[in-house]
Amino acid sequence: MEIELLIKENKDLRRKLNIAKLWMEREVRAHVKKIAKWKVSFMASSTQDIFYWENIEETITKKISDFFGEILLLNVPATVIENIISAEINYFNLRENPNADWLWVITSYHKALDTLIESFITKWFRKFAKKKWQTQLRKNDSLEKSLNSVVNLWYILSVWRLFHLISIIRDDDEELYDYGKCFKEYLDKYDFISNILYDDEFYNNFESLVDSEILGKKRHVWKISFIETRTARNLLIWDFEEKNSLLYKFMEIWKVDY
Repeated sequence: MEIELLIKENKDLRRKLNIAKLWMEREVRAHVKKIAKWKVSFMASSTQDIFYWENIEETITKKISDFFGEILLLNVPATVIENIISAEINYFNLRENPNADWLWVITSYHKALDTLIESFITKWFRKFAKKKWQTQLRKNDSLEKSLNSVVNLWYILSVWRLFHLISIIRDDDEELYDYGKCFKEYLDKYDFISNILYDDEFYNNFESLVDSEILGKKRHVWKISFIETRTARNLLIWDFEEKNSLLYKFMEIWKVDY
């Protein structure tokens, strides 16, 4: 009798979990679709345009919802999804003209990346450093100055600075000072973050993105080519097919609760 009761309870629980999952998927898809619709609504100026943009809206909604899944999308800041959608809308719109300036695609992806770094890495490092009383700048070093501003002035930790830090800590090829040591201690404690940041494939993709200078010097001269944009997009999102892409891995940090 007890076994039968347990089997029944198990079936009821599975049914409730499936209902909850379906509800979550529907809510997430509706949220992504709402953002996509808002982003494309101002672009349509004729019936033909409306049909064109509605197709793009549906395509982007499906790709993002299917690729990231409801758990990741529910936990990331809305601005991340908004910027990914903006990047994809601009990518769809501009790829018909390979000679166009692709700056706006890269700018939106860059904003998404900055927000993920701030939300999932920097914010918690700031609290960690203050708890460890690491709030004083004691070394005239550019990286130390940058981390001091991150902790005390709420500056963002740039993509380049984060990669430089990971590179030093991972390869142990440069001396670390107070703030750098504190950041290493932070990653040592929260190994679910460092496991992603130190992973060889993630690190190599991150290195390729930084070395391309598409988020730095090339972006600041306001001229980015189609090939450069496509290469950066592959590293960042890989056409919503490769879960070792940078944005997915950054979002995946939040799968583990603090």
